[in-house]
Amino acid sequence: MTFVEAFTEAKDPGRPETNEDRIVVLPGRAFAVSDGATDKSGKRWDGMTGGQLAAQAVADEVTAVALAGEPPPSGCALVDRIAHKIRAHYVRLGIEAEAEADPLGRFSATLALALSTPDGWRFYRVGDSGIRLNGGETLLDESALDPVYSLFRAALWRGFSAQGRSPDEVDRLARQRLVEGAAHPSEDSALALAARDEAVAQAIARFPALTAAEVGPILDQGLGRQATYRDQSHLYRDRAHPLGYGPLDGWPISDRFIHVEDRPRKAVRSIELFTDGYYGVAPGARVSDWEAWLEAVEREDPYRIGRFASTKGSVPGRNADDRSIVIVHP
Repeated sequence: MTFVEAFTEAKDPGRPETNEDRIVVLPGRAFAVSDGATDKSGKRWDGMTGGQLAAQAVADEVTAVALAGEPPPSGCALVDRIAHKIRAHYVRLGIEAEAEADPLGRFSATLALALSTPDGWRFYRVGDSGIRLNGGETLLDESALDPVYSLFRAALWRGFSAQGRSPDEVDRLARQRLVEGAAHPSEDSALALAARDEAVAQAIARFPALTAAEVGPILDQGLGRQATYRDQSHLYRDRAHPLGYGPLDGWPISDRFIHVEDRPRKAVRSIELFTDGYYGVAPGARVSDWEAWLEAVEREDPYRIGRFASTKGSVPGRNADDRSIVIVHP
């Protein structure tokens, strides 16, 4: 008998329809989580955000693969199938040309998938959703891009907070400036540029392979231009920005962003699939353990400007991010 626990919640618990995460639970076949990227445009299509459409496309295609009864696909083949599914939304909505021209307008999502095979399990990962096996081995691929943005937001938070503003106002101003970038002219430009310099120094200390020349322009442009660093190796041979990333957004991505591992069935005692809304990994392998872990994170760093620095923080009545966890004991 397989024991399964699963839980998902929107960042705003009172508005579950806004949740941009999706989970798949098909006992004996497949388990998955997908995190739709937060849509900054505010647009809706059929009442859903772009992140919801992308994550649902991922979940639908994973389900189709799992139920087909065919040999497990390669990582590239699965990503191609998902890309086709997402791209079909652009065609249906009449925005394919716009999406091709501007990656910032695309719908995107991550994937962490455990697919049952005749000999055991095949694990797929794209983006920053993770997998933990047997309570100890964590499979997680995190780009340095978000941590770099997070350092900038934390520095902005400290600067605005020093002005005696309320936490809600500080949170709003720091987020707005993070999206606009340090180079955006405004009355707080001096504060933003000082926060940028602080974040650049911290980033290159934390990631020795990075340089100020690489980090500085990213913070000058801001989170609103994050798509500038989307992987474009399918267009330009050997082009790979050190802070590049590969989302599931309907277009090809480099193999370096597609992770696949096979494990024999007897070697897998437990599987945990999780999105980044938990800000780390719980010490135990039950949903209650993961929720207790998040409560500890909230107590220590609710605004996400310290040990759990992020591009978003929590405010009263709203968590920093959507979160999902699927736990399987085969």
